[in-house]
Amino acid sequence: MHQSLTTFRRMMINTKLQPTRVKYVAPKDQVKMWRIVRGDEVFITSGKEKGKTGTVKKVLRSLNSLLISDRNMVTKHIRPQPEDPTKATKIQIEAPIHVSNVSLIDPQTRQPVRTHYRAVEDPVTGKSERKRFVVGTEVEVPKPKADIAKYKLERVDSPKDTSAKDAREVTFIPDINIPPFPSKSILDELRNPYSKFR
Repeated sequence: MHQSLTTFRRMMINTKLQPTRVKYVAPKDQVKMWRIVRGDEVFITSGKEKGKTGTVKKVLRSLNSLLISDRNMVTKHIRPQPEDPTKATKIQIEAPIHVSNVSLIDPQTRQPVRTHYRAVEDPVTGKSERKRFVVGTEVEVPKPKADIAKYKLERVDSPKDTSAKDAREVTFIPDINIPPFPSKSILDELRNPYSKFR
């Protein structure tokens, strides 16, 4: 019994059996200064996808890892769902890649480079902004702009939404003669029934 339990535990922590899982990263070991953000084009420097480029789909800061679109693909088995118990499928998804295995790409030479942050003062407003530069050069690696178009979708009110007219309606008028507290009966219910101050 003891030996079978030990074998079961070893199987559960075997990363080859669970390719989509990433080892836990303690807070003290997590990357403090991230130079890669979502939407960046990166070069993979190590692993089975070495030498390929891709776009960062998601940044997993708690795991020091990235999801890169169409890179490091693994097969995930989907269990039969309650609505269709006979249907089980397999899908291809991106597995995390450790941040140390990727590098940002120089926008001019298209080569993997190391970057650092530098404070740059805006000549118009006079405010300083932190920007990414290639180490040892004046080449800036701009951050990708957010795709605002996908957030500007037309909103359709559902039956459970509050209408704009009802939301603007004034339902409370403060009065200096009435304290803004619940009634005495409600306060009495909230008090501890066993308190000596009751």
